[in-house]
Amino acid sequence: MKIGIDAQTTMGQKTGFGFYVKNLVENLKKIDKKNQYFLFKPKASCDFSAPKRFIWDQIRISKLAKEKKVDILHQPCFSLPLFYGGKIVATIHDLIAVKYGEDIPFFSRMYFSKWMPLTYKKADAIISISEHTKRDIIKYFRIPEEKITVIYEAANASYKKIDDQKGIGDVRKKYQTGDKYLLHIGTLNPRKNLLFLVDVFSEVIKKHKDYNLVIVGKEGWYFDQLYEKVKKLDLKNKIRFTGYIDEKDKAYLYNGASLFVFPSLYEGFGLPPLEAMSCGIPVISSKTSSMPEVVGDAGILLSPNDKKSWIKNINNVLSDKKLQKQMSEKSLERAKYFSWEKCAKQTLKVYERLYNQTEK
Repeated sequence: MKIGIDAQTTMGQKTGFGFYVKNLVENLKKIDKKNQYFLFKPKASCDFSAPKRFIWDQIRISKLAKEKKVDILHQPCFSLPLFYGGKIVATIHDLIAVKYGEDIPFFSRMYFSKWMPLTYKKADAIISISEHTKRDIIKYFRIPEEKITVIYEAANASYKKIDDQKGIGDVRKKYQTGDKYLLHIGTLNPRKNLLFLVDVFSEVIKKHKDYNLVIVGKEGWYFDQLYEKVKKLDLKNKIRFTGYIDEKDKAYLYNGASLFVFPSLYEGFGLPPLEAMSCGIPVISSKTSSMPEVVGDAGILLSPNDKKSWIKNINNVLSDKKLQKQMSEKSLERAKYFSWEKCAKQTLKVYERLYNQTEK
């Protein structure tokens, strides 16, 4: 088989999409020496505007796929080329724009909630990254269940328990985290429920005064109110915003944290809690969408609106070394269930199944 994959998201500042494509491709090449892979990338590495995204998805990808005469074209993140005549596999990560459209600027909302779902009708096979997302796809897009295969993501191999105390100390110093901190990682936008987290933290430090809150991630949209809230509560010296950081530093930040907190309202998969668990860090997460599938019984799952429960459980974990140890051990065990090699093997089966249907 000749398989073409849109790898545009692996360029520039990678977010969840980019890491998904990077790890999938690396592991496909490890496990599959028989088939030929073509990675389609634009010349410029900057993030696409909506018009550039449209041209890339609808025109450039089709042209590149036709030039290489691929048997399967895999669009792992964005819209499918409507006028492409070959077989297409789509990965659908979430339905954020459909379910939380009010939190997204208008043109982005139209692209993600209207245009992309329209193009998904073109897919010959669909990969969903969680059972919850699969149910959403069936409900909102009316796509037949038999077209959809659930394949979980995994944490990058760099996310593991690190015993390098000097390295952890250096990263703490670099980002001015302090010796004790709670950690959150994710793009700054309303869906991450960070206003709620700041409120919770403002109560937690009444009991645990020596802890800081470290929030890692690039600015998405509507983040100004988050900064205003921090200023209003006089927490500028207790909450650190690092912005986008290098993946290697993230692994050390996880390892240096006392607790990972993730009150997100909706996740297609929820990679940061899995990364934290891979590092052996206790996790408290919301129990919405796909999060129970990822965290399982390794962490504490709470309603993203129950402020009292969050305050109580965070205080309990920070006060109980035995509980921290138990949660750390469970985290490491749970993380073993997910692997990029498994993801790649299951994805290859989707390609093969579609290719064999074509041959008949």
